[in-house]
Amino acid sequence: MKILIPTDGSIYSSNAARVAARIALKHDYELIVLHVVPDKGFSRKTWQKEGADSVISSITDILAEAGCDSDKIETLIEDGSAPEKIVEIAKDRGVDRIVIGTQGKNGLKKLVGSVTEKVLQMSDALVLVVPPNYRV
Repeated sequence: MKILIPTDGSIYSSNAARVAARIALKHDYELIVLHVVPDKGFSRKTWQKEGADSVISSITDILAEAGCDSDKIETLIEDGSAPEKIVEIAKDRGVDRIVIGTQGKNGLKKLVGSVTEKVLQMSDALVLVVPPNYRV
């Protein structure tokens, strides 16, 4: 099973990584940890790269603590629109499942749409959304 774990560095992404690890360890697995740096026409700054490396590292640490083999974890840092890149990577890599966290916001934020909601609308792959209060 190939699982994509998009991360933005939040606690919600950490929860999703823990869930993904539990699923992965029950299967023959490959994990892809993805962080998307917003690209608004500017080239990536050094601090954005360092921040992205830190975000990725925190998730790979969680996966390792859960017992996942580092040889089965691929990490990617991409520039662009997060929902579009998540769906693109999932399609290009033949991902079986996207495991993504959500903040569970409502009101205006929900009307505008979150990354998770956009991924749900755009993805052909199965998307598992981990709610904010879920604990592994």
